[in-house]
Amino acid sequence: MKQILLFLFVFLIGFNLSAQDFTIDPNPVFLEGTYDLTDDFYIMKTHSTFTNGSTTDLELRWVVTEVDVPDAWEAQLCDKNACYAFGQYTNVDDDINEPAEVMADSVTILDLGVRHRGVGGCGIYRVDVTTIQDTTVILASNTYELRANVDADCNVIATSTNNFDKVNVKVFPNPTNDYFTITDNRFVKEVQIFNIVGKQMSSIPFENGKAINVMSLPNGLYLIRMLDADQQVLKTTRLTKR
Repeated sequence: MKQILLFLFVFLIGFNLSAQDFTIDPNPVFLEGTYDLTDDFYIMKTHSTFTNGSTTDLELRWVVTEVDVPDAWEAQLCDKNACYAFGQYTNVDDDINEPAEVMADSVTILDLGVRHRGVGGCGIYRVDVTTIQDTTVILASNTYELRANVDADCNVIATSTNNFDKVNVKVFPNPTNDYFTITDNRFVKEVQIFNIVGKQMSSIPFENGKAINVMSLPNGLYLIRMLDADQQVLKTTRLTKR
């Protein structure tokens, strides 16, 4: 008898909610840009909101689906609770149980961020939202289309850095306490140093084999940005000063 009543309760809630107004805006989400593909940590960020237009407080489950994306890309969703780990494509399953509570007639965020991992291209993700009580009824669904360094036909745009070997060009020694330099190359003409919160600490003209003095910098983690003669970013990497 209890099982029958529970089934009827869930069924009636699902029926009631399916007739209500739930939206994700904007729909679809579109983001296009030219990015530094040498910065593996850069996040292409989109923003959207889920509106609960019903008179019922909800506990939501969302699921991210890769519809058509480059293999190297990895996504992260942020809701009112947290920004989840890259590759964590739901907030409720066997390994995680963090439903997003959304009060009646209120709004919450559903922001999708994507790391390109050095690969340009076009990608489409879908986010479906249900209640945790009935995951078969989709309250709202949205698509997120991202285009990174491509032309109108989604062909990756060639740049002057194509011949730059970003994998093998490194800063060394790393960690360091006084100086560093960059492995042998003919492309890097300027080095910019940023602290971890993004403040530029210095900008130094660079010649192949030159040692860069960092003795005056406080100990910590820094971002080293390498630029070519046209001020185009070739690579961004990390340096630890001890």
